[in-house]
Amino acid sequence: MCKFENEVKQSLDTLNIDFNSKLRIGVAVSGGADSVSLLFALSNILSEYNLPLFVITVNHNIRPENETAGDAEYVKKICDSLKAAGKKIECSVFNLERGKVVELAEIRKSGIEESARFLRYECFNQFIHDNELDYLCLAHNKNDQLETILMRFLQGGTLESMKGIRIQRGHFIRPMLNISRNEIEDYLNRNGISWRTDSTNSDTQYLRNKIRLNLVPVLDENFPGWQQTLLNARTHFEDDYSVISEILEAFKINEHEGIVSFPIDVFLKQPKAIQIRILIKAGNMAGESNRIPYDFLEDLIKSIKESSGKSFKKYFHSVEITIKNNALFIKKLSKSHTELDFFDIIEETGSFLFPFGNVNVFMENERTMVMVEKSGKAFEMNLPFIVRSARLDDEVEMSEFGKKKIADVYSDWHVDEDSRCLIPLFQELSGAEQKIKCVIGSVLGYKDWIVRV
Repeated sequence: MCKFENEVKQSLDTLNIDFNSKLRIGVAVSGGADSVSLLFALSNILSEYNLPLFVITVNHNIRPENETAGDAEYVKKICDSLKAAGKKIECSVFNLERGKVVELAEIRKSGIEESARFLRYECFNQFIHDNELDYLCLAHNKNDQLETILMRFLQGGTLESMKGIRIQRGHFIRPMLNISRNEIEDYLNRNGISWRTDSTNSDTQYLRNKIRLNLVPVLDENFPGWQQTLLNARTHFEDDYSVISEILEAFKINEHEGIVSFPIDVFLKQPKAIQIRILIKAGNMAGESNRIPYDFLEDLIKSIKESSGKSFKKYFHSVEITIKNNALFIKKLSKSHTELDFFDIIEETGSFLFPFGNVNVFMENERTMVMVEKSGKAFEMNLPFIVRSARLDDEVEMSEFGKKKIADVYSDWHVDEDSRCLIPLFQELSGAEQKIKCVIGSVLGYKDWIVRV
């Protein structure tokens, strides 16, 4: 084995993988340089033990037909050539229905990239099950690790997210995290192996590409040694989080018939960092898969402290959060309610917590006024009224005659799909039509749409 293949083998050895006759290993191959190099390295390593290699490639059907189908065909062609050379290779192609990724992105209100990843991992899990694999190897490398840490830092990531990409998560292993992109391309070029290039790799609309193409070259030129410094910091993050994990594990969260709960008095004795993580863990246990914004968690902790054990009810995406009898309860809402990412009826003056921040309702000159804290603008509403996120069929009145779809308003404002669910609508309850009076886009830096009487 050459140096590159030895490094891959050493990573596998650190995971204490036993290369016995029953070992079943797979690899996910897209056709790009990273996964193609891993395919060749693993085929050579496993052939020394006379072991088979199971290959999966997923055609997401996002890009033009000739490009996306061409990647899958290329992977299959490589596998056929390796099989002809005497390697034990089995290749499976998973074809997603065209439009499925976009459809899922709309349902989940997520980006195309995140939805493609979700469906890809569904295929991976099915592949692992069908082939009874012990491990499925993924081709993340050292550059991916660095980009991920930078990306999460720029997104205001948590301590645990700053640990970056893990070498193992269940059946998934990543034996190239200590290998750089330059080493990968050098291995391929020395062995005369070509690879496919995804056209979206140059699209700087994606944050990862923006970091790779714009930020990393600046760091390389002006901050020599930054890569190792960042990897060292990652190790520190991991050490610190292991301590937090022990404390978090000791905190008892109850789960009964789909309802997650814990006592408020014990919760309030914890440091804030632990409180944040308790809420995230409890939300995940209740079935909330969306990332819960830090601002929302901070505001929720503040409301819990100020509640003095009194009952309140809040919503976030698919879960309902309730305080009752000095305990906090989180439960997943039924499907009919998840059409609304947040929903609450305001019946009196006061301060009310939502995913986008606080809504303050107060009296001024005998009028009920509403101010969204992050917007700073006050407007008049009649009690009671609804605060919620938008539905696809929502319409808002125009300044002249007629109405306009909320979806078209968001398009005019250039609101990205991921942010739309956090923009609040204020809807009156009086009157037969229950009109939408305000759309407060300024909570995220967009415009506002306020219907004047």
